Amino acid sequence: MTHSPFQRLLNRRDFQRNPLKAVMKRLWWRLRWKVTDQPYVIPFAETLKIVIPKTGSGAAIYYQEFSEPETADFLLRFLRPGMVMFDIGAHIGEYTLLAAKIVGASGQIYAFEPQSHLFPILSQSVEMNGFTQVVLNCAAVSDYVGEIEFQILDEPTLSSIRKQVVSEQLAKIVSVDCTSLDDYWLNQERKIDLIKVDVEGAEKFVFQGATRLLNLPSHLAPIWIFEYAPNSYADFGYQSLEILQLLKQYGYEVYQYCCAGHLEIFNPNAHLPDIINLIATKDRLSLLAQIQGQEYLPVIDKKVNVKNREHSVR
Repeated sequence: MTHSPFQRLLNRRDFQRNPLKAVMKRLWWRLRWKVTDQPYVIPFAETLKIVIPKTGSGAAIYYQEFSEPETADFLLRFLRPGMVMFDIGAHIGEYTLLAAKIVGASGQIYAFEPQSHLFPILSQSVEMNGFTQVVLNCAAVSDYVGEIEFQILDEPTLSSIRKQVVSEQLAKIVSVDCTSLDDYWLNQERKIDLIKVDVEGAEKFVFQGATRLLNLPSHLAPIWIFEYAPNSYADFGYQSLEILQLLKQYGYEVYQYCCAGHLEIFNPNAHLPDIINLIATKDRLSLLAQIQGQEYLPVIDKKVNVKNREHSVR
């Protein structure tokens, strides 16, 4: 379902909170880029700073702090100090920075962004905030190790590995380094807690390159948050059902995340937006306890025990 620009504006949370401020920000954003094309630094996530260029996600961050508020809400609820997260398709690093803030120096964030013109911006934001717990990788993630063709679009947010369907926005095709998650994490003993995947339709190949991780038992298997975009999947020659079946094959259940820490079983036949983010887990009860600020204890005598736990991320 496609909305007009005005309809999209009406649906934006910042517009609903303060319409005048939202409109003024959008006017300033457009005027600013008529004066200069240099990225600039803005406050971010209360205590951080982020470098934003003239991209769709940069605009969304400027307007409403996060390009995808539901994703930010999930990270704020799920992540804890000391955790490990992978950010596949980190772009300019909004979720890399947020996650690094939450997991702290004892945690680790692995960020992957293959676009050579965006990678320095991501690096600058990480360095500016003094995050030594972030490992930056200028590479794509797919189902093999080597090089892969990557298509750069006029809107960098939509760039991806080369699709079967050529976009009208295509600016150029370049060759970039590529790895798979299984190869990258080979022989590592530390648990990956969360993997975020936003690769503009190439999600299936990321999963296919992570079968060892997918096959881990439930207490070790990572949680996944990934972009579900059937139209983008079709551009790569596969159907959305293939991803859902692949995850089910390895024991994962797929949920739609609702803000405030709620999960709903995902129904692919429901009336859905063109693009949404889904959560995949092998242990729904444990995940629910985590994002609802509680501590989940394993089943004892066929009873589930949950006790409250205070948690502050700020």
